[in-house]
Amino acid sequence: MRVVGFLKFYLILITLLILGMSFFSFSTEQKVLLFLIASLISPTLFRELLRLRGVRKGDLVLVSYSHKNEFGTLLQKELGKALTSGKVGDVIEVELVGKLAKGEVRSVGGFIFPPEVNLLYYEEMPAERRREV
Repeated sequence: MRVVGFLKFYLILITLLILGMSFFSFSTEQKVLLFLIASLISPTLFRELLRLRGVRKGDLVLVSYSHKNEFGTLLQKELGKALTSGKVGDVIEVELVGKLAKGEVRSVGGFIFPPEVNLLYYEEMPAERRREV
């Protein structure tokens, strides 16, 4: 899912690099070195871009919570939809299988996994709210 976003980011980065190189003259070795450096730092730059962006309304999020049963404590993760925006440490609203939940954003995710939200509490979503979402 985010792999496509990374590929778009990488293409934009390479395009900007090519545009920048058109204003200066570089040898072939220098051009190869610049492309190599851009390729190596692009995952780190993309991760920072995700951190700055945070979670936006409508993003898929991975909601993690634990519940106790007769076998002990079970950690469970489910996909939800962010109803409000936020960054790491903020509390956002999440739609989780017909329930309105509040959770703290723990991480912004990565290339494959969506942002992770730690569930604080949830309640049944009112019928009129369900129609809005």
